[in-house]
Amino acid sequence: MSFLSSLFGKKGVTRRSFVAGSAAAAAATAAAVSVAGCSDESSVQPTTGEPQFIDDESQIIDALEEYKAVDETFEASNSWTLPLGTLLFHSDGVWAAAMMAPESASSVNTIGVLSLTSGDLVTLESVPTKGTSFDFFDVRCGSGVFAWVEIDYATLDWTLLAAGFADGQLTSDPVELDQGDADWDPSMFTTVGSTVYWLKMPSASGSHTSDASHCYRWSVGDAEHQEVYESPGRFATHPRVCAGVLTIAPRVHADEGTYYGLTALDVSDANLKRIDQLVLPAGVRPFEAVYMGESFAFAIEASYTGSGSLGNMGTFIGREGGPYVYVSREPAACPAGMGSRYAIKARSSHFVIDTAEQTYTTLSCPDRSLDYGDYPASEGACDMFVTYATVKDRQGIPTHVTARVFTL
Repeated sequence: MSFLSSLFGKKGVTRRSFVAGSAAAAAATAAAVSVAGCSDESSVQPTTGEPQFIDDESQIIDALEEYKAVDETFEASNSWTLPLGTLLFHSDGVWAAAMMAPESASSVNTIGVLSLTSGDLVTLESVPTKGTSFDFFDVRCGSGVFAWVEIDYATLDWTLLAAGFADGQLTSDPVELDQGDADWDPSMFTTVGSTVYWLKMPSASGSHTSDASHCYRWSVGDAEHQEVYESPGRFATHPRVCAGVLTIAPRVHADEGTYYGLTALDVSDANLKRIDQLVLPAGVRPFEAVYMGESFAFAIEASYTGSGSLGNMGTFIGREGGPYVYVSREPAACPAGMGSRYAIKARSSHFVIDTAEQTYTTLSCPDRSLDYGDYPASEGACDMFVTYATVKDRQGIPTHVTARVFTL
């Protein structure tokens, strides 16, 4: 279902949706451009690549004001109690990456996976491979690859590593994919299938601030990694892969100012052809972005004066030309969901927005969880929406982590 058809849904065409939809259709018709390097332009979404300044209120559908609030209760299909200090991270399979409390005094943490079917928590690496001065910094798990970053907090030297993964265990020795020092940010990365995608960016305060940033990919068994994209400045968001589409936010129009272009690339294409792009107003930096349901779901962490509606703090769902469904709450994580339903993290709960039914509800956090409540361990389109929350006892002391799995 396309975004516009899901927006109109079963309720027919309202005055607002008619105006917004007509504007979007006109913009799309006028915006057809060719994309360099694409062998099949019929599959490429027509875009102009021009910054989008939205000052027409009919282009913004405030879901919390214009959608109907419904009392829909989401029951967890699975729920487990995990040791205090456990953090969960995105996975595209039935194992979620996990960072856990240390098993010995030799390391401040360990990394492994949580089975989303049995609740088993498995340690895969208990000691950093780079030595005792290093700690585990970040971790992700695909259905066929396990990847992590190790860092020396004293020097800020870091290394990105990956190994084959299957059935809850590593299937190969770790491979060093990238490394850097204090002049380079630790890699922001994601995994899908047997492939790792990551960003190499100069530190904002280092000696390479004028250097370009790069997006790379590597698959288990590859002899070398491949460059996917070069940005003339720092990328704004983590790379995200959803339904065969990689979303990145490079700098664009670098000779004109500071512009970020939400960019969707087809990972099944050998040349990773661009299938869609949305350029934000000047100076507006996205906090999170993922391409799902033929639209960008993206979050703006701060409000930018003079940048139009797309410079307001909140989460948006749409593409160039509009319209945009808008959730006017401070964003805390990457949007996730399935079909026309989007789970958007607020302070202590999640809003579940249904753009087809034009409704919204909330997914409550566990009782006695910390103020920020559930945090999502899922991003983009997902069959299983995974959350975790640190829970306190009756005396207010944190005692454990509750992990839950939902079907949206």
